[in-house]
Amino acid sequence: MNLDKYRATIGIERLKSFGYGKEDITEDYLLQMYELNLKTSQSLYPALSMVEIHLRNAIDTMMQTIFSVTWLENEIEKQNLLFDFDHNKLIQAYNTLQSKYKLEDITHGKLISELTFGFWVNLCSKKYNPKIWTKKGAFRGVFIDYPQDKQEKIHEISEKLNKIKKLRNRIFHYEPILHKKDKFGVLYNNICDIMSYLPKDNSGLFERTNNFPHEVMKMLYKMMK
Repeated sequence: MNLDKYRATIGIERLKSFGYGKEDITEDYLLQMYELNLKTSQSLYPALSMVEIHLRNAIDTMMQTIFSVTWLENEIEKQNLLFDFDHNKLIQAYNTLQSKYKLEDITHGKLISELTFGFWVNLCSKKYNPKIWTKKGAFRGVFIDYPQDKQEKIHEISEKLNKIKKLRNRIFHYEPILHKKDKFGVLYNNICDIMSYLPKDNSGLFERTNNFPHEVMKMLYKMMK
């Protein structure tokens, strides 16, 4: 199998990575998997975008209710809630906004948007239990539809979110995401689980824009037997 013609386009090593360890692969197989990976990544973008936006807004709404409407601005002035790593991310985001806007134009909304998905995922970690998640109304203030019969454990949320973050980062860096067909199905279900816990606005946008093609999974199972 001579892949030299892809050296200046897709890249030989990159194309080979879509063989996923399968033996006796062909050029046609690699190209099919590469295309399938692209189409799957494209189909997941709306769902990943919405879970990020809904999560950060739900957390912010809860933090404004329990702590202060200017909780982020307060953290910039004096570090109180955030641990060093996350506080540094907040300062970096604020400094970026300062380079773009006049001071009076830096709104709370702009600050929320500038913070990375990783920042919000980090807030949903067990280390923030004493500072945030054990506060009355905090957990249910964000994950309002978390199953009533389950104990409220932020580490379970954290595990799902970190897997979603890793998937998101692989997609945004154009990396292979279909390593194992069974594992990939679980990753997709994590997105749906988190969205099902978060507040609803009855717009139905997630359902309408989440165009993840289930036909892709059928193709994937067939190709990776």
